[in-house]
Amino acid sequence: MDTSWVRVRLRSAPAAALATAVLVLVTAFLAAALPRAVDRYEDTALRQAVRDAAPLDRGVSLTGPYRPEFTTTELLDPTAVDHVETVFQRMAKPPLRLRKDRSVIGVRASEAPVPDQGLPRTSELFPAASLVAQAGLAGHGRLVAGRLPAPAPDGGVPAPLSVEAAVTVRTAEVMRLTVGQTVHLHGRTPTALTVRISGIVAPRDPADDFWTENSDLLTPQLSAPPTPPGSEPKTYWHFSLLVDRTAARSMPLLGTLVTRYWHHPLATDGLAAHDVPALQRQLASFNAGPDSVALQQATDPDIRLTGGLGTVLDDYSDDRRAVSPLVLIAAVGVGTTAFAVLLMAGGLAAERRRGEIALLRSRGAALRGVFRRLLGETTAAAVPGGALGVALALLALPTSRYGTSLLLGAAVTAVAALALPVRAVAAARRPRAAGREDVTAARPSRRRLVAELTVTVLVVGAVLTLRRRGTDSGGDPYLAAAPVLVAVAAALVLLRLYPLPLRLLARPAARLPGAVTHLGLARAGRSPATSQLPLLALLVALTVASFGGSVLAGIDHGRDRAASVLVGADARVDSRFGLPRQLPDEVRKKVPGVGRVVTARVEPNSPTAPFGLSYSLVIVDPAAYARLTHDIGLPAFPAQAFGHDPGRGTLPAVLSPGLASLLGDGTARVDAAVGAVTVRTAAVLTSTPAAPGAEFVIVSAAQLAARHPDLAAYSQYSGPTVLLAMNAPGSHIDGGALRAVAKEPASFVTVLTRGEQRSRLGDFPLQRGARSIYLAAVAAGAAFSALALLLSLLQAAPQRATLLARLRTMGMTQRQSRRLVLLEMLPQALLAAVGGVLVGLAVVPLLGPGVDLRALTFGGGEQGVEPADFGLGLRADPWSLALPSAGLLILACAVLLIQVWVSGRRRESAELRVGDRV
Repeated sequence: MDTSWVRVRLRSAPAAALATAVLVLVTAFLAAALPRAVDRYEDTALRQAVRDAAPLDRGVSLTGPYRPEFTTTELLDPTAVDHVETVFQRMAKPPLRLRKDRSVIGVRASEAPVPDQGLPRTSELFPAASLVAQAGLAGHGRLVAGRLPAPAPDGGVPAPLSVEAAVTVRTAEVMRLTVGQTVHLHGRTPTALTVRISGIVAPRDPADDFWTENSDLLTPQLSAPPTPPGSEPKTYWHFSLLVDRTAARSMPLLGTLVTRYWHHPLATDGLAAHDVPALQRQLASFNAGPDSVALQQATDPDIRLTGGLGTVLDDYSDDRRAVSPLVLIAAVGVGTTAFAVLLMAGGLAAERRRGEIALLRSRGAALRGVFRRLLGETTAAAVPGGALGVALALLALPTSRYGTSLLLGAAVTAVAALALPVRAVAAARRPRAAGREDVTAARPSRRRLVAELTVTVLVVGAVLTLRRRGTDSGGDPYLAAAPVLVAVAAALVLLRLYPLPLRLLARPAARLPGAVTHLGLARAGRSPATSQLPLLALLVALTVASFGGSVLAGIDHGRDRAASVLVGADARVDSRFGLPRQLPDEVRKKVPGVGRVVTARVEPNSPTAPFGLSYSLVIVDPAAYARLTHDIGLPAFPAQAFGHDPGRGTLPAVLSPGLASLLGDGTARVDAAVGAVTVRTAAVLTSTPAAPGAEFVIVSAAQLAARHPDLAAYSQYSGPTVLLAMNAPGSHIDGGALRAVAKEPASFVTVLTRGEQRSRLGDFPLQRGARSIYLAAVAAGAAFSALALLLSLLQAAPQRATLLARLRTMGMTQRQSRRLVLLEMLPQALLAAVGGVLVGLAVVPLLGPGVDLRALTFGGGEQGVEPADFGLGLRADPWSLALPSAGLLILACAVLLIQVWVSGRRRESAELRVGDRV
């Protein structure tokens, strides 16, 4: 290729080359940054999901029960336990990367009662203790008093009935233990095991896995055995005794379950989302595959993989799989807009150089030579810009993968480099005679008709398929392009309809006094028929922005609605066994911001005929409950359905849709704490505040008490278990004060406010990352629409400047010039703006049924409530509809007025030449 031509062109038109380089740089940066941004938020979400999981779910855990009838106590020796650890660490290969320095291994005996006098009790039940022989006590604990437990005698003698143990500072304080004190563990054997407290230790790092893998090591736990319905809970203290590893041989003497364990925290620093499939396959192999067989053969047949890391990865994969199609929709929309803008830039350059290329052709230049020269020009500007844009994306967003970014950056550079030469050569291959190309006079060709029918078929197919299959079907690019295809179809319709109003207005305008209005409309009708790409680019960009705004508005509305459904009020208090009767009054008096307070009793019921599924029996005061349901904005509670009750016979009840379909017109026996009753369906309700996400049967508290007055008089059988509170007008409930008041007189109480639930629903990295992608899509769509408008205005700028100069020689004033250019260009800008708003509104009902926002809204959160309860779906966002369109009109007016002002300050001789035609 002759580089002299390229050097001459770059020197003669440096501004055009610089503009091309900047456009390619920005577009290549966005294209290369997109996959890296997705990788970054997916990796962050995965790492946080692992870190936020329960201690035993953050890594790979192995357990091996000790079975005295089949094995000997040698398996409990430190050497045998360490051998299993060595074999497993040798078998673990990337991507399964473990924190070897934070592995937790040991032996544990299940709890045994400790009836010694002097230990605190919370009921008549004795405290219980577990023996724990965990490796690394000396390195993870700091002696506060006494000494560490002494090693037990070696395996040559019988297991001793007396061992030494250490306790933590908190355990010693709560259980009133001192150094030298002895306690006796009574297991399932006649002989008790004596444990002498040899020392008290404090953790060096309470957050270390050594102390958190088992929740009872640091501090005693308040436990309760299963409690029959209607009975008061009986609690007891459970604590751990830390013995030397050699003392594990004495644990079987208790007769309780003895378990060996190996906990291996996952190294989250290098964890990547694209490694999840391989990691799942490796975990499956350790669970029931070749690795599991090899491990058992090398160590012990009873070794099993435990923990919930596989579940954490499965949940993450499900969320990622559900979110990816929605992100793909945004990516396809922005990518299509950028592609159209690059083609517009190339088309603008080709149109301006049409005369130059025609001259080269008339002097014998071959099409291949013209193509090579133009390609050299664009390559000289596009390649540096594309390379710099990709490099900036790689530096700004570091991730472990870069192949997709390089590919997308190269694609942007190739499109920018080829747009001008391909468009110019295509125009030169079929030269057109000079003449007008009015949009009002142009008649669509057969090829255009075929193209429009093809696009129509594609649009109908995409919309119907998306509505039928939804976004759950995976990342199908065809379905992801549905919003873009709708915008393309709308552009074709508008281009068909656009000439009609211009033709209708042209004749009345010709009879108006003055020539400005008629001339402006005539100029609008004389815009080139080839200027269809700008309208297409504008509509696609506006559709991308409005669709992204609809998704974001749907997410916000769904989270607000979900918080209301899941809490059932502005704040709620739930108790496992019952709330004190004085609690509502205490809440009203002591908690700031509390308005209406309503209580209910919720009793879980197991599946019984005719109900084949679990449900909750909700006992309420219908009138008060109906007022609260109305205040929170949930489906109206039919308090009138309970009507007048004679106090005998079947009880009217409000049922959830699932139970109502099973019951039909019949009756069912329902067990309550005060006694069994027979209920019939009086009304059906989709959701209710007291029992969110559950099947339910709601009955009147007064009607139920009338049938069982004896037991209804006792609070443990009829007292409330749920308290629902609404904000007082103009204030908000103080969540901290509510917790203090609720937990003071009661145990096993949970408190939740609607604001906290709303924050929790939006606090998932995967959803935050996808939301940021949509925010970027809205911004990019608006920016590319502005750029497309500027390019369309620049395309006609030289001809417009010449016309204004010619008209000024005929006496046109500056004010008339402004009116003229606005009348000339506003019809097209107004068409794009109004079309963008209409397409944005049409996309919501067309594509809404197929767009599932559940994963993007809630992530791994509340999946137990029907989406209909949340009102999930696309919602038209006025801001994303109006702002880009209004901004386009303002920008068009500003650019045109600036051009008139600049043109008015220049001499006519600078614009007009002898022989020029307008």
